Amino acid sequence: MKNYLCWEPGAVRQVINPFAEHISDGLFRAVHSDWDLKVSPQVGKRFQDIGEANWVDMTPAAFLGDFLLENRPHALAAILGTTGSGKSHLVHWMRLNIKPDASRLVLVVRKSGTSLRAIVKMIIAELPDDQQASFLETLQSAGDGTQSRDDQKQQLLNDLAQVIREDKLAPDADEVEQALIGSLPNLFQDPHMRKAHFLGDDTVIAEIVDHIFAPSNAQDRPDRRRSFSESDLPLGGMDFAHASRLTQDAIQIIELDPPTYLPLAIKIINRNLDRAVARTLSFSGDRVEELMTRLRTYLKSQGKELVLLVEEFARLQGIDRALLQAITSQGDERQCKMRTAIAVTTGFFQSVAETAYMRTTHIVDMDRSAGRADGDTVTQASLSQFTSRYLNAVRLGRDGITRWNASANAGDSPPSRCDTCPHQAECHPIFGAVDGYGLYPFTPQALWNAALRADHSMPRSLNPRILQNDLLVEVLDNFGPSIATGTFPEFRLLEKLDGIKALPAVAQADLQSRNPQNFKRWAAFLELYDGSGTIANLDERLRAAFDVPEIPGAGDKTTDPVDESFVDNKPQRATASREDLLIEKWIAGSGLDQTVATNLRLLVFSAVSHAIDWDMLGLAKTSFVGKTGRPFQTASISFENQTTLARQDLQVKLLIPADATTAAALQGVLRASKEQFRWDFENGEKMLGAFLDCVDLWARSVETQLKSLCAPSPDWHQAAAAIEVLCVGAAIGGKIKPDATVADMIDAAFSTTWPSECASTAPEMRALYDKIAGARDRIASIAHAQIASMKGGRAGPMLNPGKIVGPVRDLRQAKWRLRFIPPNDDRNEPAKTYREVKAMLGAAADAEMGVRQVWLNAMEGAFGEAATRASILSTLDAARAAVADAGIGANNSSKQLAEALDRLRLVQFDESLTAARTLAKQEDGVAALPYYGRGRRNAVEAGTALVAATQAFLDAVDQNLGTNSQSLDAKHAALDESLARIDTSLAAIENDLLEMTAPKGAHADAA
Repeated sequence: MKNYLCWEPGAVRQVINPFAEHISDGLFRAVHSDWDLKVSPQVGKRFQDIGEANWVDMTPAAFLGDFLLENRPHALAAILGTTGSGKSHLVHWMRLNIKPDASRLVLVVRKSGTSLRAIVKMIIAELPDDQQASFLETLQSAGDGTQSRDDQKQQLLNDLAQVIREDKLAPDADEVEQALIGSLPNLFQDPHMRKAHFLGDDTVIAEIVDHIFAPSNAQDRPDRRRSFSESDLPLGGMDFAHASRLTQDAIQIIELDPPTYLPLAIKIINRNLDRAVARTLSFSGDRVEELMTRLRTYLKSQGKELVLLVEEFARLQGIDRALLQAITSQGDERQCKMRTAIAVTTGFFQSVAETAYMRTTHIVDMDRSAGRADGDTVTQASLSQFTSRYLNAVRLGRDGITRWNASANAGDSPPSRCDTCPHQAECHPIFGAVDGYGLYPFTPQALWNAALRADHSMPRSLNPRILQNDLLVEVLDNFGPSIATGTFPEFRLLEKLDGIKALPAVAQADLQSRNPQNFKRWAAFLELYDGSGTIANLDERLRAAFDVPEIPGAGDKTTDPVDESFVDNKPQRATASREDLLIEKWIAGSGLDQTVATNLRLLVFSAVSHAIDWDMLGLAKTSFVGKTGRPFQTASISFENQTTLARQDLQVKLLIPADATTAAALQGVLRASKEQFRWDFENGEKMLGAFLDCVDLWARSVETQLKSLCAPSPDWHQAAAAIEVLCVGAAIGGKIKPDATVADMIDAAFSTTWPSECASTAPEMRALYDKIAGARDRIASIAHAQIASMKGGRAGPMLNPGKIVGPVRDLRQAKWRLRFIPPNDDRNEPAKTYREVKAMLGAAADAEMGVRQVWLNAMEGAFGEAATRASILSTLDAARAAVADAGIGANNSSKQLAEALDRLRLVQFDESLTAARTLAKQEDGVAALPYYGRGRRNAVEAGTALVAATQAFLDAVDQNLGTNSQSLDAKHAALDESLARIDTSLAAIENDLLEMTAPKGAHADAA
């Protein structure tokens, strides 16, 4: 039976249709399975009062018998459950088993194919003709036959606005609620809001209008009540600008406190929605109750009882609460008995009024009924029994079921298509069967494994719709052709069913290593048909049926013959750690848990850092690796499927792929890190091998990026750029002289004794030096890491001449101009500082040359072109002495002059003058960079201060001499000789001053 299809994939959906009301009675009978129902009577005053002990198991037949009990004056069965739990299925079954007759009228409200208006008309139609007129007249005023769909939406909006205005406030309502009731109607009547939001085809208003007037279908059948949500209210942006003033008032009230007032606005709208629906339908709650009273009175006169079966109570939204009130009213002796079964969500039933709940006679919990064995949990046996009838129905096909149903008696089971199959004797022992209905292409174990994946409420409960939609239709229809082509089970099917869950990562890596091409097929086969998490060759007959290749080196796992009395076999994988499960979830497509990712990031970072051969790479490890601030850091590592990836500014990035080998490696290193990095645990050897392989790949990736980072290009060379910046800084700091050799330049660039301040006085040049000096250690480390000799991944003391001489020589030949262009997106060192230095250097050089020129002019103007420190000190010391000897007052200027002279004695004034004169001869400010460090800033400042002090001294002497000269001549003739000496000294000073004002030749700039 290799690759055998015993059904037509294209016809599967004709048989397995999860919408119960779309199933023909014959098909319904073919797939129906009887399960005990969990039933409780009304207990207490509300649904929440029902305790576990109140639920009893009843067969469907027993439940129906009790529902129809002759001496029961009234019956109301609430069939509860989540969407797809089988509520409508049970109502359908009740319809098939409650036949209308002379004593009973059965009305069925279908879930789809009808509208609220059509349902009301159906009830009206059961009245005698003379009693129908007034109700039909009321209903016709809704105008569905004359109004367009847009008109109906307009009408609903008008009605909603009006009923909100009529809303009665609770006694404890606050002023905001009162204000919203007054203003919200304006929102629904605003022309802009209607056009822009409420009248569209995909709005809640459109849904409700269709619910009232248009027959529903399988796509829009209601399984919930329609209601407004917060996203349905337009509040801001241009909507506010275009809205009327009254509408803006409503929006502004909500915007006062959106988290509080927006939910309040939605609550107000939704509590009035049913009244708006009834008004648009033109059939109020009072009319509903009157209609039901009239019908029950008429039926009583005919000797009949009324049975009302509602496949989805949400179908009646708008009149549901009024109808519930009508059917829970026992009435008087003029009204017939009434038995009602409604399929309703648990949430809605919990909200019904106490009076309605108190009249409920049967409460059925379908979430705890369908597919359960003995009213307990779902088992392999109960699941197989439930599914086998669907599989048989698919094989029979719609036509075969129709033919069988035409002659079948009540309670008959359909024939097994397997009885006429030539492969039955081979198939059933391998795949299993229930009541003669084969489970192929499932086995009991495969069906169980797949159902657990498709329906996450299993095994606590079974959702038939999920089983049909997400498992049976998927396999039999979408993946049926792959059985015929020998590719079943496809990995795509496994991915739709939650992916790999049982096989641990190390097993996945092992399986992949045996044959990468077959890995996915084997994984899907083992996950679905075994599920134990081990690698094994399953039953040879099973593999042959699907043409699954044998797994090389794997042991055989025998399968006992399957019969209908099999017991549950739930293979369990050995308990895995939380980290293991999170990693396997990650490779299945989920994001990696942040805590696990953080721990792994540190472990991977350490392993990769140690795995790189730094000596062969020619780089110093400490300069390129660090937790932060280095090209390769812990933040460089990110994991596939993560929402947050490595930062874009990082120079090296390592993305860890989400695959089986990686998962095994990461699981292993996490486990080993908790055991002093011993790998002697289960599968430790395999995990270690996977980890070493991964680390090798990751290390090569990091090495490649580091090489690319350091590799020179025509525009950028990281190490050479670092050397250029260091040389510029050393030159400005005076460490490189104009006649320095290449060796001298290298020594100066990497010297650790740069001065704290440079000799320059221009703010631009000083700022440039400070910038370079501040980054010097980092830049020197980068350069050293790439050009030093390596040993053990560490940079040795010796620099590699082949790597450093060229950049230094090139810089000098370029006359100190920086040649490289850093990448625009590189904001790290040395690119950052290089870019800034290159931009600042020209302007700083020009500014410094200008300052030095001004200073040189000032010094030569004050002391003469040939002046030296010694001559200046000698001349001014003599002048101070002569003035003192002559008794001429100089105020405080003599003391200031003395201090300025002492300051000059302590500086290298002559060297600064020489440097300034030499610098003045240079035409290129940048090319003259080494000259800036020759002058001393303290000498420049001392010279400037001396000029000011000398001028102040001479001015003071001049003033005092003019004031006292006549008095001294008359009264102190004896001082003539002293005055003569003073005149001689003053004449000498005067000659110096005359020389200062005489025309000079061209002056050199100050350094």
